[in-house]
Amino acid sequence: MLIRFSVSNFLSINEKLDFSMQANKIRKNSERIYKGKTIKLTKCKSIFGANASGKSNLVEAFQFVQDMIEDGLPHGFSTKYFRLLKENQFLPSTFETELLLNEKKYVYGFSLILSAGAIQNEWLYEITATGLKRLIFQRDILNKEFFVGEYFKNKNTISKIETYGKDSLDENEVLFLNIINTNKSKMFNENVELKIFRDVFAWFEFRLTISNPSTILTGYPYFSDSNLNEIADLLNALGTGISDLKFVDVPKEIVKNKIPEKLYIKITADLEKQNARAKKNKEYCPPSGMVRGPKEFYTFEIDQNDIINIKTIEFSHEDTSIFFKLKEESDGTARLLDLIEILFKVSDNRIFVIDEIDRCLHPVMTEKIIELFLQMAKCRNTQLIITSHESRLLVSDLLRNDEINFIIKNSSGSSIINPLEKYQLRADKKVYAALFDGTLDAIPNFNMNKLEVLVQKSLR
Repeated sequence: MLIRFSVSNFLSINEKLDFSMQANKIRKNSERIYKGKTIKLTKCKSIFGANASGKSNLVEAFQFVQDMIEDGLPHGFSTKYFRLLKENQFLPSTFETELLLNEKKYVYGFSLILSAGAIQNEWLYEITATGLKRLIFQRDILNKEFFVGEYFKNKNTISKIETYGKDSLDENEVLFLNIINTNKSKMFNENVELKIFRDVFAWFEFRLTISNPSTILTGYPYFSDSNLNEIADLLNALGTGISDLKFVDVPKEIVKNKIPEKLYIKITADLEKQNARAKKNKEYCPPSGMVRGPKEFYTFEIDQNDIINIKTIEFSHEDTSIFFKLKEESDGTARLLDLIEILFKVSDNRIFVIDEIDRCLHPVMTEKIIELFLQMAKCRNTQLIITSHESRLLVSDLLRNDEINFIIKNSSGSSIINPLEKYQLRADKKVYAALFDGTLDAIPNFNMNKLEVLVQKSLR
């Protein structure tokens, strides 16, 4: 599970921004709080803020870290530093994630100069039950040093890590966490102590799911033939009028004409890589992926023989003999397909980061989706992080105070995040009222004088 995420010098974020999932001591809806041996975590965090306040940039920071770990530097990285200060071009951007894995706390992070695409430092350590930091590894590329910490006891293990680590000091574009997880399955099988590297990597690759308005490639393992009835029942219960779903095969040639060639190549290549890893597990689970455009839906499935099959989904309404394509459905129905996985058991032990969860949805539908998730969170360790403009979520008293955050920009134009508790609202003060009376500073700030001038000019 996620404990904390921090980022600095990235897009609209200048100084270190800390985003925490830790729960406070309030008793409201305490049954949906994760209670570990040494920590309590919320399973939902909502982030509100005006347009251009930086909500999407925080989501993009999560995406950047995932991309760096899995594939290296993503497209367009060189200008993603905080550009309002010229000197930031030459300063490091830092990303750090604190995780809870098997009831133990770990911190993984790295820093790099984005304008140069050069990693400077990388580290991983365990936080012990007494709060001490126990180093696992540190990679200092600037000084050409690699350290193996006291976490490891076996001399052969230490020797192997040191060898790979020192070799990695000449590679400043790829993270060591990626290097140590590439083509090393035999090494992991022979040495249990190294499992921590695989566990941390797997958290970012398989446990973390990020969705934003521009996302068209996501892993949606729940969309399979065996689950269509349950999906149809939920869509119907949510008032879409859908009564049945079915998958139909789509020739590869059609799909190639519908999506960019580079995207098609990336999907198939990623599936082949994932399949190679999956076939080494005791319980084989075939990888799958999904392409979702505004009105397109394709699932890519690969089998043990590395054969890829592509399908699309069709819907029936009152007359179950007539099926419709996704492009014939409403934008709201298409959006529900993006979100529906968080409501099923398959979401257990996963973290979903969803930008603009209310996009294309009726306000009541957004509220109902969150309400259903929170009800199901009582028996699952799923975490949901959302950005939203939907103020109804604050009216309904649905969220705990420690599940509400606001992003604003300070006087220098940098995004900062404020938990609701920071505002110290009076006990009789409603959050919704504070949102609109200026207390929270989280709605657009209009220049009424300029707007009035513009209106008067248009009337002349």
